[in-house]
Amino acid sequence: MQSSIVCGVDGSLDSHAALAVATVLAERLGTRLVFVHVSDLVPAHTAAGPIAAMSRPPPLTVIDGLKDAGERLVAEMAEAAGLEEVEQRVVSGVAAERLADLADEEAADMIVVGSHGRGAFKAAFLGSVSSDLIGVARCPVLVVPKGVRES
Repeated sequence: MQSSIVCGVDGSLDSHAALAVATVLAERLGTRLVFVHVSDLVPAHTAAGPIAAMSRPPPLTVIDGLKDAGERLVAEMAEAAGLEEVEQRVVSGVAAERLADLADEEAADMIVVGSHGRGAFKAAFLGSVSSDLIGVARCPVLVVPKGVRES
């Protein structure tokens, strides 16, 4: 399998900057570019209505609408960036873990992500995807800083 660069996107300005950097790197290195959106998992009762008196945590599921929205997002980002021959993926799960797993599956040379995504408020309490990804990825991670999108 040809090596690749995996770029995680969420539609934020920083993920647009990350995609731009990943595109340049893939072109210069002659590698495939795979860009991916990870749809969050939600508790099953959130998707299907309340579940009373549970003794264990509810199973996690992905809402079909989230997957559809992710597919639209990657298609729109590819079009906006002028990328016609790029592999687009939408997966579900915990973002950092799924990006790391996908990088393994794709024999990625690196993962590229923005420094902040749409979940900035959540990240203040739980740690951002980029920080978590650095801890679980088995290949180099390039975190594109906020200043890149402004230059």
